[in-house]
Amino acid sequence: MWPGARADGVVPSEYPAACVAGPAPHRGASDRAHPRTLGWVGTAALAMGGSNQSLFLLSALLFGQGAIPGQGSAAIPLLMFGLLLSIAAAPGWTELVLLYPNRVGGIAAACSEAFGRYSPILANLAGVGYWWGWVPTCGLTALLSASAIHQWYLPDVSVSALAVGLVLFFAGINLGGIKWVSRLVIPIAAASSLLAFLSGLVPILAGEVDWRQATSFHLTTPFPGWFGSLTSLMAGLYLIGFAAPAFEAATCHVGETANPGHEVPRAVFVSAAMAVLYFVILPVVWLGALGPVQLGGDLAVVLGPTFAPLFGSAGKAAAIGFMMFTMFHGTVQPLAGASRTLAQLAEDGLVPEFLAWRSANDTPWIATLLTAAMAVIFLLMGDPVWLIASANFTYLISICLPSVAVWLLRRDRPDAMRLYRAPRGTIVLGLAAAAIWALSAVLGFQQFGLPTVLVGLGFAYSGALLYAWRKFADRRRAGLSGIADTLHLKLTGAMLLVLAMDAAGYLMAVNNMALGETAMRAALEDIFVAVAMLTIAVGLLLPGMIAHSALEVSSAADRLVRGTLADFARAMQALGQGDFGGAHVAGEFVPVAVNSRDEVGQMAESFNVLQREIAKAAQGLNAAREGLRGARGELVEANARLENTNFQLVQAKEAAEAASTAKSSFLAGMSHELRTPLNAILGFSEIISSEIFGAVGKPVYGEYAKDIHRSGQHLLKIINEILDMAKIGSGEVVLYEDHIDMPTIVRDCLAMVRRQAAEKTIALHADIAADIGTLYADETRVRQVLINLLSNAVKFTPGPGSVSVAVSRCGDGGLALRVTDTGIGMTPEQISAACQPFRQIDSSLARKYEGTGLGLPLAESLMRLHGGSLEVTSAPSVGTSVVATFPPERLRYAALATAI
Repeated sequence: MWPGARADGVVPSEYPAACVAGPAPHRGASDRAHPRTLGWVGTAALAMGGSNQSLFLLSALLFGQGAIPGQGSAAIPLLMFGLLLSIAAAPGWTELVLLYPNRVGGIAAACSEAFGRYSPILANLAGVGYWWGWVPTCGLTALLSASAIHQWYLPDVSVSALAVGLVLFFAGINLGGIKWVSRLVIPIAAASSLLAFLSGLVPILAGEVDWRQATSFHLTTPFPGWFGSLTSLMAGLYLIGFAAPAFEAATCHVGETANPGHEVPRAVFVSAAMAVLYFVILPVVWLGALGPVQLGGDLAVVLGPTFAPLFGSAGKAAAIGFMMFTMFHGTVQPLAGASRTLAQLAEDGLVPEFLAWRSANDTPWIATLLTAAMAVIFLLMGDPVWLIASANFTYLISICLPSVAVWLLRRDRPDAMRLYRAPRGTIVLGLAAAAIWALSAVLGFQQFGLPTVLVGLGFAYSGALLYAWRKFADRRRAGLSGIADTLHLKLTGAMLLVLAMDAAGYLMAVNNMALGETAMRAALEDIFVAVAMLTIAVGLLLPGMIAHSALEVSSAADRLVRGTLADFARAMQALGQGDFGGAHVAGEFVPVAVNSRDEVGQMAESFNVLQREIAKAAQGLNAAREGLRGARGELVEANARLENTNFQLVQAKEAAEAASTAKSSFLAGMSHELRTPLNAILGFSEIISSEIFGAVGKPVYGEYAKDIHRSGQHLLKIINEILDMAKIGSGEVVLYEDHIDMPTIVRDCLAMVRRQAAEKTIALHADIAADIGTLYADETRVRQVLINLLSNAVKFTPGPGSVSVAVSRCGDGGLALRVTDTGIGMTPEQISAACQPFRQIDSSLARKYEGTGLGLPLAESLMRLHGGSLEVTSAPSVGTSVVATFPPERLRYAALATAI
């Protein structure tokens, strides 16, 4: 058992369900239960489909094929080094998958749990890249085993037909369920491992191994010099990324394994032992017994002498059987493991939903058939080396990212319950292995030619297309337009165009170079690969992370406005009316989960501070409510004792004054606590916009910054209006009355909404009667009433349209201020709800027009302070008319003052 595993290896009954499943990914991953039918033997047998990848790597790739140069006998130490990289990363991978023991799909699918809170695109890239890496090997191993069958048993059947038949046969077994797959691969694994052991042991016992030859390695370079040696080494390491399947294939079926905490580490350990046999012992023995020239040929033919001392003339048959059984593994494993990766990604909301469809025996049948179909297409193409190299590009991404995921989960969730904990140093080793794999992609990928690079990039971007497909379907299902006009979409398209132009430029430069400038050609191609990988980061990952973070802040702001702040408005209004039972705020705090360490992360933290302060204010409001309730009780008791003593009356008066003072202090304190973090958010959004504008010369992320800034200003407006209503309701507002000039006020208020009206092609009109005189009122509050009415009229009037203001004398001698629009209008029910805070009937409509739900209630409250009233008349699709009426005495006072 590996260090860190539980002694009994099972998922304990006291293990909370949330911990068994691990932290839920940000996009709602599924933790559906699977039948647990696999033990470590079945899992290890399936994993041998990764261990035996060394055979076709050794013969078909590392020693050269066609126009692709190999690395010579130095391929063997490269295989060993690749094995060491995988061993370094394997403990972290085991910890990662056992954090979520109900899931399938292996390390790449488990990445969605770690990366979901950062970027769904990143999680999608890991899983889809893993799947692409396995698809060509499924067809290639079928071709190799079909070639042996054709040569020795069925010469009348073409190799392609046999290979297609093998893929379809193993796909049918997979459709029967994982139990039947394990029953098939266990005897295959037993036969191939036994023959592998004999192929390595028999030549040693027979004394046919030239150990000097076995330990003498020569590196074949494409051009002389240190750069040529580095290029060859990195190309070998790049292909030897396929050594990783020896380990990660053992993690694909955690959710289907009985006692995963015990069985999965054991299966990984057994896979490591088999990988040592296939990647170290066999290549060294074969090199010493056969020599590098023989070893570069068809292994089904050349391995006969390694069995001959034991089997005699049957040695060739043993070699053919060995290759057939070994290649069978490579065909079965992608249909089982890679298919489940796609299914798990679909359940996580990262690829189209139909890929998660499962049959009655829990088989992801759509994903299995898709994997088989792509394998058949590739094998009919002959599975050329360039295609395998292209697929390996995305596969390297998929095995680099899990090591990063393990490190992130150790940092973000150090206290999460783990069935297995990797030794601390292995996390760093896994990151180092990932860095070496990434470096080998940059310096080794180019050796296969720029067209191969472009195909590999196409595989990488295909994951983004599948993610877009899923988001399109989800949006349509929710009744929204399928395509959202986002900066992410625009930037990704721009990066694809940049990549295409770069590719054209590099191809022209490379194709026009002299034939002797091989080193310069390789350097140019290396630069292009580095540019291509940066393009993936800038075009896919970076905008995805920023869009994801901005969406989290926006969603939290919406929850705050519709939830806690709406409760605040109702509670403050109830408090002002003396309804202590209704003056209650829940004050729920749901933090924004943004983990970036930049301005977006700081802005998210400021928003969390705002939410915490609002929660504290809710507690303060509840405490103030209880204090006021107690003060009112004391006042009632004091009033009952007024007949007995004047002293008690004085005490009651002081208690009432103290309650009023406490209320005023509470309102002032809450105003400060709410505005401070919100001003920080507004400041951060301005910093983001200005810094990026200065850095790149155009507002790349300006739309996100503007959205966040606009949301912050919207929140600030709501807070100000809530506090105004609270002060009005509790008698805290004092009117500063004087003689005011209504025509001037009307002109000023129209000027304030003129730009917004012009943007929507709305005409503004004013009709002011000549005999209105002057009004005796609070000028600031009258302007506030008119601005609220005009803002609502312009906001809810689609262009083109009109908004008019009329000021005239009423029949009773009062003053009427009428605002009329040609907007969307309201039903009688909506009119009834319009003057109640946060009571929009249609929330989607309110969101569309950015309504706060406080404009009319505040205007009505201010009119009541002046002794006036507010009346609303409206009809859907016709428009709305709001009349604010001031009483006659307001004009009489003005006339008297003028006469004097």
